[in-house]
Amino acid sequence: MGTVFKKVKLQKVSEEVAGQIRDLVKEGKLQPGEKLPPERVFSEMLGVGRSSLREAINILETQGFVETRKRQGIYVCSLGTSIISDPLRQIIEEDKNKMHQLYEVRKDIELASAFAAAEYRTNEDLEKMKQVLGKMEIDAKKSVLGLYDDLGFHLAIAQSGHNIFRNHILKNIFDISDAHLQYVMGIMTGEKVRILKLLEHHQDVFFAIEKQDPDMARSSMGEHLTWVAQQWKIFMKEKIKNQE
Repeated sequence: MGTVFKKVKLQKVSEEVAGQIRDLVKEGKLQPGEKLPPERVFSEMLGVGRSSLREAINILETQGFVETRKRQGIYVCSLGTSIISDPLRQIIEEDKNKMHQLYEVRKDIELASAFAAAEYRTNEDLEKMKQVLGKMEIDAKKSVLGLYDDLGFHLAIAQSGHNIFRNHILKNIFDISDAHLQYVMGIMTGEKVRILKLLEHHQDVFFAIEKQDPDMARSSMGEHLTWVAQQWKIFMKEKIKNQE
């Protein structure tokens, strides 16, 4: 019977640190794309030596939880990246027409995100959305609208549903389609009327989430994403027509 048991080993500091960060990612308290504190500050926050922190980061990098970007810092990874990112990137690069299928998947996730956000959002979640929406409102008055503020608002909604899988998969979809999204946003913000319509859609979604009306939130998100797809189709038809 004694052979079944093993001596208990004290956990190394680096493993404890890695475990704490892993748990924060799993619990959704550290979001995909979020930057971790600088090494000196981080080690002081955790009460550990910088060598132990470095070792913990190496463990997390190997496991795919974080990535170190040269001269930028350490960031939380999108957990779906290692599973689906590379094959999807290759498919889209080989056939741009597949982008609309990825958009359909994004739409499915975002409808669920909006519904869940209206059900489960906290006051802190609302504040995050307000901050991004406030910046978008200021920019819209100047006839500009940034892609990453737009995506940040959508990710804030996903985070408000408190489902880490939905958060990470949506972030991964945004990463994969970055070049395409940049192009589409250029079209969407080419005219002030479209900028104002985009802002109005975001405000409608926010209002529904703030009101805690899941059906209204899902419906408003659906109207927004459908409208964007329609505008894209109109633009492409006009582009093809002009080339003939």
